Amino acid sequence: MKPLAPILGLALALAGCAQFDQAFAPPPPSALSQPIQAAEIDWSRKSGANTLSGIATMKAGDTTHTCGGQAANLIPDSAYARARMTAIFGNDTRGTRAASLAPVKFDRDDPLYVSTLRRTTCDASGSFSFPRVPDGVWYVTTAVKWDGPGDRPEGGSMMKRVDVRGGRLVKVTLP
Repeated sequence: MKPLAPILGLALALAGCAQFDQAFAPPPPSALSQPIQAAEIDWSRKSGANTLSGIATMKAGDTTHTCGGQAANLIPDSAYARARMTAIFGNDTRGTRAASLAPVKFDRDDPLYVSTLRRTTCDASGSFSFPRVPDGVWYVTTAVKWDGPGDRPEGGSMMKRVDVRGGRLVKVTLP
């Protein structure tokens, strides 16, 4: 019976290592089951009378970090976009994802998602603007990231769902 104890102990240790490796492994690619239907986002390709402007900052102690130099994205609402935001941020309304977490990878981006994405770059103060936006529901995304102690990534990605209508200026603050 005594020789069985070391073997059992080794088996349990190896099983624990396998679980430890799985806990720190990057997540598998997410599959978004439904492609975008062209009719669902045709409205977003038009030019509109709205302007969406925003600012993205995060505080760490006494320092305010901005999205300066990062892409700011404007994404038209669709079932695909809602599923994507939920996969990344845990919901489709507003959220942040810590830079220390592994990025969510997708099997393949829907080509319509990519072609209707509007992109600009945040300035040094963390401001961005999208002119000529048509009426509709959009997602604004960007990232505020910096190197923490030991070059560990700090900050994160952020998202907010915004309803833009009536030829007006809509201001967004992220996170």
